[in-house]
Amino acid sequence: MKTKNKILVALDFEEQAMIALQYAAYYADLLDYDLEVITIVEESNIISKLFSKDELVVKLNQGIKEKVDHAIAPYVKKVKINSTIEYGKPYEKIEEFANRIKPCFIFMGKSEISKRNQALLGSNSMHVILESSFPVVTIRGNYDFETYTKEHKEILVPLDLKKGIAEQITAAIEIAQLLNAPIRLLSIQTSGGKGREAKMLTQIAQTKKTVVDAGISCIAEIITSTAKPVTELICDEALKYKVSLIVIMTRAENKITELIIGSKASDIINKSNIPVLSVKPWDLESGSDIFSLIFDPLNIINK
Repeated sequence: MKTKNKILVALDFEEQAMIALQYAAYYADLLDYDLEVITIVEESNIISKLFSKDELVVKLNQGIKEKVDHAIAPYVKKVKINSTIEYGKPYEKIEEFANRIKPCFIFMGKSEISKRNQALLGSNSMHVILESSFPVVTIRGNYDFETYTKEHKEILVPLDLKKGIAEQITAAIEIAQLLNAPIRLLSIQTSGGKGREAKMLTQIAQTKKTVVDAGISCIAEIITSTAKPVTELICDEALKYKVSLIVIMTRAENKITELIIGSKASDIINKSNIPVLSVKPWDLESGSDIFSLIFDPLNIINK
């Protein structure tokens, strides 16, 4: 990956952000990377009227730094941690900071939002997922962390074989190489009969070969089911096989790309108790600023 040896985590002191900090510190320790902690303050008009700009910054920085130091204290002996305080809109400042330090991953807590707004940009994490070129790992819920660190090793890659999967496989392979982790490929057939199933078997076998040829242990499976929604099946498989990450692409399914990501992607992000790593598609001709190689198991690019 064409990134620095850094992991960035957004810390706003809410419960989910504190959980995300725990995961970010774990991966920083695992990779021997620096951990960059950014806290963004959104200034209110009321506070701004009470203090001058300089007084405001000094008072806020002092209080925030104390809270950040307290939050990162459990991890300072394991990883090198740098903390930064910024002022402005959280998702804008996270993106600006990420562009400066070029982290391998951005970790963010994923707060609960209403079902009505699941696919919309109703949270800072969704803004960052859509706008950042860097892989974003969202942490939802409070899964048992000790179990995760001891038992969760595989990377789950749910594939929609009707679409180009070159970017998703490229990202998954490079991340698996980085983490020294096996890959589990999963495709779900909900329609199409035996003819479609035979084609999917060929496609997933080609994809598995690409992964194995890259030096990564790989298991591939196709599930034929109409009993549950696809996203629920993916989340169930992630828990069943105790995977460490679910790697998805955040392709838009609608012309309003700046507002809405694919419904399946947003459902996985909002429902999974396992960390979800979202990768933004890139122009295959010009290449990626983040990923070095292109693996195209279905030979889509040259068709």
